[in-house]
Amino acid sequence: MASLTSGQPGKCDQTPPQATVLTPSENKGLFSMTIDMKSKNKNIYRADQTYVLVLSSSDLKRPFKWFMITVEDPEVDNSIYEFDHRSVDVGSLKTLDTNRQSRYSERCYNSVENTDNADKYRVEIHWVSPKQSDKKQRVRLRAMVAENSEVWYVGDDLTVELEKDTTKPLDSPPFPPVDSCNLCSEARYEVIFKGHWSRMSHPRNYPVKPDNNGYSHLVGASHSYDYILWQEGDEAKPGLRTLAEKGDISVIEKEIINAMSVTNGTRTLIRGKRRVHPYMFEPSHSLFRVDRIHHLFSLVIAMKPSPDWFLGVTRFELCTDLGWLDEHELPLYPWDAGTLDGISYESQTSTTQPTETIDRVAVGSFDKESPFYQMNLNDLKPFAYLHVRRLDVYPLLGDDCEEGTKKNESNQEQEAKSENVEKPNEEPQVQAIKQDLNLQDDNCPLSEWSEWSQCVPDSGACGIGTQFRSRYKDDGKVYFETYKDQGAFQGGYKSQANMAAICRQEKDGAMIESQNCFVDCF
Repeated sequence: MASLTSGQPGKCDQTPPQATVLTPSENKGLFSMTIDMKSKNKNIYRADQTYVLVLSSSDLKRPFKWFMITVEDPEVDNSIYEFDHRSVDVGSLKTLDTNRQSRYSERCYNSVENTDNADKYRVEIHWVSPKQSDKKQRVRLRAMVAENSEVWYVGDDLTVELEKDTTKPLDSPPFPPVDSCNLCSEARYEVIFKGHWSRMSHPRNYPVKPDNNGYSHLVGASHSYDYILWQEGDEAKPGLRTLAEKGDISVIEKEIINAMSVTNGTRTLIRGKRRVHPYMFEPSHSLFRVDRIHHLFSLVIAMKPSPDWFLGVTRFELCTDLGWLDEHELPLYPWDAGTLDGISYESQTSTTQPTETIDRVAVGSFDKESPFYQMNLNDLKPFAYLHVRRLDVYPLLGDDCEEGTKKNESNQEQEAKSENVEKPNEEPQVQAIKQDLNLQDDNCPLSEWSEWSQCVPDSGACGIGTQFRSRYKDDGKVYFETYKDQGAFQGGYKSQANMAAICRQEKDGAMIESQNCFVDCF
């Protein structure tokens, strides 16, 4: 149902049109308006949530015939009638399908009123609170009830004033993004995605054919402050659109790889295994690195079946005043890419025209086919959990760092080493060998790099692949790391290169560097 879009601008005069007495009577608690906030603080509302307003009489012998409920901005002077409520987002009122007692008012904007003159003892109306992006902090819900043309009421018992909850949503990263990271080190992290979407935890309109259920590959990147993979309020880029609609990661992977840069953009491609029924609850792992430039990470994972819904996190900050974040677990809730219309998991879809921006799924939907029918975000159980933990810290040699920062990061390195115990059957299995970073030593002359080899796809005939190049040295120490995934040694990230790469020392003194590449799928 659409909310009211007509009505007269200005402060709503709730005096009943049938009133022969223009002064309201004293209520004395006979009639009241209440709102279920589902929280301990009854004066706080959460953004973009659905709340039930209840108008009621406390005396079964005293019904009311007429009513009006208005939602408005309390910051506006009550004496001013010449302003336009449509310029302020205060949410919207919704009448209920099963309730024929109410309609949208033609007299006032953002108001509902009685449909008939029948006696009423209880009326329910829904209020959908303003979007999270709205800056208004307070909202007033004001009601009028009338017993007859001579007796009607307004006032405190029929007025609720609310303040927006400014606490972070449950799926927000623990620290806000910072534009500059001053840590004199790099860090290696593991991220683990574990799905919790099931018929038991999310029973409403759960897919009738669960054998088709699944998550796409986990895909994302560690990146700089200026890089945005996705965020609420933006239009979905082609890569996210393809992922959300089809579960295909090839386009978004290419976007990430094309943005790789030492001085900006992305550093490491994050990729985890695809999990489908009946293995949806098995974790998906990935490793990535961060540094002073690329100190955030973002990732996404599509849910299937769904129109264009996905799970993920954006701009997760790992650089803190106390050093690299140790670990954190985050609940995940569905997002809507805004590219396909569809109300439920298995809805027939059509292209959204015009394309909408990325937003929460329609929690609080008034469509009974929705899995989120008349629900608050507080009612939802997480669809997945994301666990990120630091594995290693590598100090940067030769950088001009404050002594306190060096000491703190040295402690972090020791903690990371003591915690980095290899676990069986994890993906990928890490086998790390670390030596001093001394590639530019004058006593260690290096030859020029060879040309990059042809890009060989990691699987199939196209998509993400690996290519190599080599050079030779006479002596000296090198920093290198390899990891073993499904029995094969794979390349990782080397900070001196413009792409994710790693060196290793061969017996003949050769140094081999690998990097991610992409073979177009025609």
